[in-house]
Amino acid sequence: MPETNRAMPSERDFLRRLQSVARRGCPDLQIGIGDDAALITPRPGRHLVVMSDALVEDVHFRQRYVPAAAIGHKALAINLSDCAAMGATPRFCLLSLALPPSAQPLAEDIVQGLLALADRVQVSLVGGDTTASPQSMFVDVCLIGDIAPGCAVTRAGARPDDYLFVSGTLGAAAAALQALEQGAAPPDAASEARFLFPEPRLELGQHLAAHGLATAMLDISDGLSLDLARLCEASQVGAVLEATALPIAPAAVAIGPDQTAARRLALDGGEDYELLFTVSPRQAATVAALSGTAAVGGVSLTCIGRITAGHDITLHIDGETHPLPARGYDHFVRPGGSAGTAATWA
Repeated sequence: MPETNRAMPSERDFLRRLQSVARRGCPDLQIGIGDDAALITPRPGRHLVVMSDALVEDVHFRQRYVPAAAIGHKALAINLSDCAAMGATPRFCLLSLALPPSAQPLAEDIVQGLLALADRVQVSLVGGDTTASPQSMFVDVCLIGDIAPGCAVTRAGARPDDYLFVSGTLGAAAAALQALEQGAAPPDAASEARFLFPEPRLELGQHLAAHGLATAMLDISDGLSLDLARLCEASQVGAVLEATALPIAPAAVAIGPDQTAARRLALDGGEDYELLFTVSPRQAATVAALSGTAAVGGVSLTCIGRITAGHDITLHIDGETHPLPARGYDHFVRPGGSAGTAATWA
């Protein structure tokens, strides 16, 4: 995946270019890029929602198969996915870049990738930092959003008998990553796009929050099994998943030797940036009817199980119920431990 080969401007010139391309016309922004700090006037009657995520070369991505524009896109997208999980509206972001000499010519392509997504979701880039790095590239985004008081959805609201829903399909991005790590082409163009340019489910999260439809919610970037465990821990509940209900992506089926391998990618592979959320029994039909509609950004919604009392998380398959280990991606556990997969970009 070739990159633009151009000399890195001085930091001063680079910041001037950022000033000229960063989104403007936002009435809440009093001072943006170019001063010591940004000055923002919060919208009346809104709570601020603040999040940050970083991408580190050879931990989250490899330059040999990830273009610079995708790095910038994903650095913002992973934060937007967290914003969606709270039901919030993204407003402003800050970008910090640490680049080794070999990567400095990629700086503008990284920024353009971020800005293309930022403009689409009406987020203003208002500042950040640039610095040299001795070896690896480091890209960090801080995102600021807002939401009406009392509307934010957390991980802690699930109750026994709630229904478990997930957006989209599972396993496509992990299938693409698995292929790329092996030096092969992804199973299809859709899976490669899901991996390189994930689409955060902002419309879905905002609709669920604004209408009080989700009792708990989080994004499943680290894998369904691990992130479900996090939701259950926060809510002090258990869960049972129906194996036949899992919306497994065609790419996960194509790359695996059998259905069991495809299901493992869907449960543990990560990289999906879909939303997992719980819904009370009285609202389940309402949420199911939203699947594929414009109100939730056209994304499909699938009921995959129920919340239970206690703390057990299980998978119902072939008439039997089995424990479901949390095997998604954990940065502090090596692959092969209690949590960890082959994924490098989580």
